[in-house]
Amino acid sequence: MKRERIHVLCLQETRWKGSKSREIGDGIKLFYHGLEAKRNSVAIAVSGPLKEHVSSVNRVSDNIISLRIATKDGFWTVVSVYAPQCGCTEADKEAFYEELDDVIRSAPEGDFMTVAGDFTGQVGQDRQGFERVHGGIGFGRRNQEGERIIELAEAHDLAIASTFFIKRESQKITYCSGGRQSEIDHILVRRQFLKTVKDKWQSALADAGLKLNLRKTEIMSSLGGDDVVLDANGTAFTQP
Repeated sequence: MKRERIHVLCLQETRWKGSKSREIGDGIKLFYHGLEAKRNSVAIAVSGPLKEHVSSVNRVSDNIISLRIATKDGFWTVVSVYAPQCGCTEADKEAFYEELDDVIRSAPEGDFMTVAGDFTGQVGQDRQGFERVHGGIGFGRRNQEGERIIELAEAHDLAIASTFFIKRESQKITYCSGGRQSEIDHILVRRQFLKTVKDKWQSALADAGLKLNLRKTEIMSSLGGDDVVLDANGTAFTQP
């Protein structure tokens, strides 16, 4: 986190049990929640001055945790999620989205909000009918779990941030297994704040004049504060 100037890091599958917060070195404080009987668990790591400005923690389940952080420009609600994976029951998936819906609804309207993590779903390239929340630059075709993400985004006017930036296909992929590739890690932001988001790699390439073969999607936001970063499985918000 220190090397990459990451100040807020969303984590999934941490395997840490219990509902605690602790210092883990290098000025980083970890807020986590995990159950003994399950392998999920989610966490949010916060470093630098931001860790002193966490005003509340909401440990919803071993799939959802959220923090509310006070910044110089207002409050920032950060939600780290780990959606039920393939093989989980429909009831588990519905329960997850119901809980996430409640978390989003409970956040004050004026908060800058980001929901980040492994959603298991691919939203694809097709944006027809969903132009406000989908930028049309996804990977592949939308699957059933991707439909759930779209429904969530529409219900709360959240933009699926990475779909609004042009990238090479290789940069969109966040998961590879057995020759299959997909984009299942996403960051959702309140649509009204989408203009604060810009593509990290496009900016870096423009500044350096380099060509890089980067697999993971990274985007950055001009949210107040120095080097404010949200990173979820390779997807990031940052201010240089």
